[in-house]
Amino acid sequence: MSHFQGQMGGQSQNPPMRGAFSPISAEQQQQFAYNNNYGAQQQQQQQGQFQRQMSPQHAYPQQQPHQQFVAQPVPLANQSNPYGMFAQNLQNNQAAQLGMQFAGNAMNAMQENVQQNVERYVSMRQLKHYFDVSNIYVLSKLRMLVFPWMQKSWHRYAERDQTGQVVGYKSPREDTNSPDLYIPVMALVSYIIAIGLIIGRLGVFHPEDLGYTASSALGVIVFEVLLIKMFCYLLNVGSELQFLDIVAMSGYKFVTTIFVVVFRPWAPWWVSWSAFFYFGFALAFFMIRSLKDALIPESSSVTGVNVHRKRRIHFLFVIAVIQLLYIWILIQYKSTTT
Repeated sequence: MSHFQGQMGGQSQNPPMRGAFSPISAEQQQQFAYNNNYGAQQQQQQQGQFQRQMSPQHAYPQQQPHQQFVAQPVPLANQSNPYGMFAQNLQNNQAAQLGMQFAGNAMNAMQENVQQNVERYVSMRQLKHYFDVSNIYVLSKLRMLVFPWMQKSWHRYAERDQTGQVVGYKSPREDTNSPDLYIPVMALVSYIIAIGLIIGRLGVFHPEDLGYTASSALGVIVFEVLLIKMFCYLLNVGSELQFLDIVAMSGYKFVTTIFVVVFRPWAPWWVSWSAFFYFGFALAFFMIRSLKDALIPESSSVTGVNVHRKRRIHFLFVIAVIQLLYIWILIQYKSTTT
């Protein structure tokens, strides 16, 4: 019984129950000590086995290190040029080559047609001549427009070829007295923006006001250019005054008009009127000195100069005085909603 309890429970055994006064032999005491030692050893072995079974390494099998899967990029046939296959198909396809050749020929023909139609009225070479400006030229020209009586020389420098013959005038970059189209275009855009800002400050701005202002300004330019061309035809003024020269001279009025437009809504009435007359006469003086060499040349060898000299002088003063009327029209801004 004691041996069975040692195997099953692994607990220490008590001495066998006897009578109160029954003696225990030495052999029985040795057997009792042996059973206790054996039971203690069995208990320690069972506890150690139980702990090993309940440890995380045995409860959960040790997982192998996870190998991270990285998607390897699929190599392309021609990764450096993604359109290589498309270009190769076009090269191998004769129909595609014929289509591209036809489209290229059509674009070249259209470009030549547009260039011919444009050059029929305005030469691109001459148009580039009027936009050949520099920062020094722009500053000098603005000073001439605001303070024209401070300019001493108004003579334009001629451009000659290798044989010494006159082929035209120097570009604005080389001659301050040469007319340009850069300042008139920038002044026109600035004038339209200034009118839009003033109308917006009044609280009645509408996007159509910009188109109305631009149309009015271009209408003044077209009217003045046609008027000057008509009088040039009547007074027998030939190549001395080119068409683009007239356009450039007519566009300079927006520079002085901007000053009047800015002074008018905020300055007192006497300041705005003073600015109107000052910049109006400044523009008139600038037009007289700039057009004098073309309309009234000093050389008397030009055909028809002596005959129409007085008429040309009168025409020159009419062009100068009418600048005040143009400025007055341009400063009459109003919104299309009112």
